[in-house]
Amino acid sequence: MFIPPKAPAEPDHDLARQVIAAEYAYIAQTAFQANEDRARAWQYFFVTFATLIAALLSTQVAAAIQQQLYLAFVVIFALLAALGLITVVQLVRLRQAWLGSVRAMNHIKAQLIAADPALAAYFLWTQDTVPPAFKWRSFGFLQALSVALLSGLAVGAAVAFGALAAGRVVVPWALSLAAAGVAALGIIWLGYARPLQNPQPAAPGPETKAKSD
Repeated sequence: MFIPPKAPAEPDHDLARQVIAAEYAYIAQTAFQANEDRARAWQYFFVTFATLIAALLSTQVAAAIQQQLYLAFVVIFALLAALGLITVVQLVRLRQAWLGSVRAMNHIKAQLIAADPALAAYFLWTQDTVPPAFKWRSFGFLQALSVALLSGLAVGAAVAFGALAAGRVVVPWALSLAAAGVAALGIIWLGYARPLQNPQPAAPGPETKAKSD
């Protein structure tokens, strides 16, 4: 007996709209959270740095154990510099996460525009207008620069206290400042600028396909 094939089910447009709206709201929340986490990471480093410096400045010990104290300062400032590098890497990851959320939001908008070109007038941000991952004068770069400068100072302090622990009577200011400058430049370049100069590819959407065709 011949059985006619079943007709395909009609798409539930209302359900699709609800899913798209929920997805867009979730992506928008992830973008907002990335910015919030970036501010928290920056503030955490500054609070930790200031707290340790205040504790060190208030330390009073006998002259007999100054050498051990200098060695302890070397370790503490080295750890502060390492914490600064970790903070810069966190800022990079959060910047990349924010850009990923923005591209995902623009992908949804591109699909909606493809279905209804009249919607293009309502959207200013598209895949073509996504800001670059790395900008010299962006707030994210200034955050990373401030962390890198303090981390460089920590490296310079570690070098100075290391020289004092080794028996130097006078602090080698030239060597300390040189170490601080090299460390700050290395952290801001290797930890922030270089990773962001290799942007993640944008999500393929109607705009991208049209250009490739």
